[in-house]
Amino acid sequence: MRPLYIEGKPGCRVVLDEPALRISVPDKADRLFPLARISRVVCSGSVEWTMGALLACADAGIVVLILSKTGEVRARWLGVSRDRQLFAQRLLDLLSMPDGMQRYETWRAAMQKMAARSFARRAGLHDWREIPVADLLSGLRLNLMNDWPNVVNRIESLLYGEMTLLLLEQGLDVQDESVQVNRLDLAADFSRLLLWDFYLPLLDMKGRSSALPGERALVELYQGRSDRVGILFRGTVNKLHRFLMGAS
Repeated sequence: MRPLYIEGKPGCRVVLDEPALRISVPDKADRLFPLARISRVVCSGSVEWTMGALLACADAGIVVLILSKTGEVRARWLGVSRDRQLFAQRLLDLLSMPDGMQRYETWRAAMQKMAARSFARRAGLHDWREIPVADLLSGLRLNLMNDWPNVVNRIESLLYGEMTLLLLEQGLDVQDESVQVNRLDLAADFSRLLLWDFYLPLLDMKGRSSALPGERALVELYQGRSDRVGILFRGTVNKLHRFLMGAS
């Protein structure tokens, strides 16, 4: 299965044409995308969805993300989650503890430090073992985020969509009441951790041309690293699972 990216414009419409989604765009031929081949849908621009198409995605377990003009997630439609697995149950058990959220935040901060050090090492910084995360972020803001904020947001949104789907496959529904009560957005936390792996490619892209990259260039960059994203996700989940086992 592969993600479906829809760059909408006025008149763009998504309808159910079983067993597929039919995308209609003015002055272009309609295109069919079988539901069985779609892992998630990411929409930007103006896209009109019918309820039948949305419900078909929900029944198929397909996550639909609607992005704003700045590339941030504006809305999300979650498919049917799978049965809860041990990983999800242990996370909810941790959150039920009085200090559970604090313990989770300690783990997340340690993971961010690890991701930041990996970025610093690959960037060739001589003091990569000691440089504080805050200093790295300050440098990134000067060299990347201030000039290309929407670009960074777009990559983070793509990560968010994939993290939401992958976490659902782990049995974790981000709409679970226990998660919402604790205001934990694991997909967002995972996205920010994995975003560190994209800073260097984005800096390289900016070094080649200061012009803002288009949607196609960003999607190609993201898809070109899809295997690595999967590896990093599995590694992060395994580390969280081990932490949860030790916390119980």
